[in-house]
Amino acid sequence: MTTMGNFLGGDGLPPKLNGVKEGTFVFFTIGERWPKTIAKIVDHIHCRRPVFMEQYGPDADADVKSIIGELSELRYRIMTDKPLQNISDTSYSYEMWNKALADLRKQHGESEVTWYKTDWLFAECYMYRIIVGAVAKTKYLKSFDFFREQKIDGFTSHYEQIRDGINYVFSVAEKLSVQQERETLEVLLKMCLWGNKCDLSLSCGEKTKLKQSPIEGARILDAYILCNDFGTAIDSFFLKLKGNKKGLRELHIVLDNAGPELMGDLLFAEYLMETKLVDKTVLHGKEYPYFVSDVTGGDFEWTLAELNKIGGVFHKMYQKLAARVKKGELVFHDHRFWTYPQPYCEMKSFAPELYRELSEASIIIFKGDLNYRKLVGDREWPYETPFKTALCGFLPAPVLAIRTLKSETVAGLPDDVAERMRNEPDRKWMVTGDYGVAELAF
Repeated sequence: MTTMGNFLGGDGLPPKLNGVKEGTFVFFTIGERWPKTIAKIVDHIHCRRPVFMEQYGPDADADVKSIIGELSELRYRIMTDKPLQNISDTSYSYEMWNKALADLRKQHGESEVTWYKTDWLFAECYMYRIIVGAVAKTKYLKSFDFFREQKIDGFTSHYEQIRDGINYVFSVAEKLSVQQERETLEVLLKMCLWGNKCDLSLSCGEKTKLKQSPIEGARILDAYILCNDFGTAIDSFFLKLKGNKKGLRELHIVLDNAGPELMGDLLFAEYLMETKLVDKTVLHGKEYPYFVSDVTGGDFEWTLAELNKIGGVFHKMYQKLAARVKKGELVFHDHRFWTYPQPYCEMKSFAPELYRELSEASIIIFKGDLNYRKLVGDREWPYETPFKTALCGFLPAPVLAIRTLKSETVAGLPDDVAERMRNEPDRKWMVTGDYGVAELAF
């Protein structure tokens, strides 16, 4: 069995992931995936140049050239492992970023704060901050979401699966026995898990598609869930909420991807509110376009508008959700901390007001790979390390992390599963999105 002592770094914790070692997923990501993502943005903006010129006039051409120039320089600097530079625009907490960069240089030396050598989590969040900064500097394109079309495609290519999910929620939101309610919650939570496979950052913005309906997937993919705390979460928290009449029962969901995954999250929240298990759902998303398919406020609004436009059962679900938004039962927040590079164990220091808000939750669901990486500090934990230990003290309320694996960090696996996965011939199982975990800490 691997022990913690084999892994300890200078701070007494396992080392953080970086791109130094060839053959790792991080090395591949920095050298191949990130440049491809940036190239797709450049191509998209270049193709939209006539639209911008028609919409804003010939002066918009300067904005297009500025963005393309900055992103081309960014791509070059990544591919040649140049040092990370200070943020040059004055938007989106640039002071925090530049202080964090200064702290890294002081701690490791300036020559070590490069794209491959610095912590992967910091470098990846920094890359998306540079991209949005290039857009924020422009005169006409400040609010342009360069990932919007890809996110829309992700939704429209899954109409059938989304319809199946809506029909399922409408069919089960009747008076059920406790056992039926438990089974329904399990199916919906597994829908939330496998919807996470649709991550456009993993595919560098290429269209991805779920191979089966979310209902079918929820029932047949159990063998691929390496840690399954759904049952404990249902019995110890979700079902117990029904008898809790003291104060407001709040579900908080820290979102990941737009499209079918967001719809799965909304359907789960609607079911909990319809069956009076919770009084309010707070959705936490991103302030700006981030990691290709992450949910912004604009994506949330677009999704509701699209449900309204399609008609049929989609429109019926829109009416339910829109009514809850109007009554304050369903709210969307986009605190800036969600785009910061810090792990969540540092939230109290960087965003104490957000930590206090999360502390009001009956339970918090963290969706997806990036949220998981931030929960566990993006470290090389021994696989069987207790999930609560890997949180390093972050626990504002009970936490349920739901994630398909797309990076080389995981904790909380049962001992037998950890041993089995260690004996795999390589670590591809950690990055394909084929395996999932549902891990609870309280």
